[in-house]
Amino acid sequence: MDNFVPSGFSEPALVERLQSGERTAFAELYDRYGRNLYALIFEIVQTETDAENLLQDTFVKIWRNIGRYDASKGRLYTWLTVIARRVALDFVRSNYFLEKRSIQSADTAVSVQSPAPEMERLEHIGLERAVEQLEPNLRQVIDMQYFMGYSQQEVADETGLPLGTVKSRTRAALLRLRAQLSFEQWTT
Repeated sequence: MDNFVPSGFSEPALVERLQSGERTAFAELYDRYGRNLYALIFEIVQTETDAENLLQDTFVKIWRNIGRYDASKGRLYTWLTVIARRVALDFVRSNYFLEKRSIQSADTAVSVQSPAPEMERLEHIGLERAVEQLEPNLRQVIDMQYFMGYSQQEVADETGLPLGTVKSRTRAALLRLRAQLSFEQWTT
């Protein structure tokens, strides 16, 4: 998925140039990774204008935070994609985006006589109610991962919890949900 990397390209040298504030390094970074980051953002927001604006926001965020990049934790490209993904996800969760989407939906609304079969199944098995009954710390990791699209690492980063704790809470929550849903199935 990475852009073609010519021989002689040194990621550590580029990072060093970026961290020293060299503007030509930033232009090189944009030329090298801009297209891939745009594609990632567009896949999430689904509109060219928003994707273009968010790509700019992403590079501003990268420029401001390049000092925090740590090569021992992963490749530069991976770090860039995490930033781009977070910028795009924050945007689609924003009130502006939700309101814009709602307005567009109202403008192009069609009559829907019943919800999607998947949603009926989720409502039928009582998933929403089961999640609401989880303890707050377990509900938080489930909400962030399954309803907001965060990875376990992103949950750990956002909440400040160790990754192992996030994994343990996820497993505990899923086991409780499974037990609760199978119990309700037999009692109704």
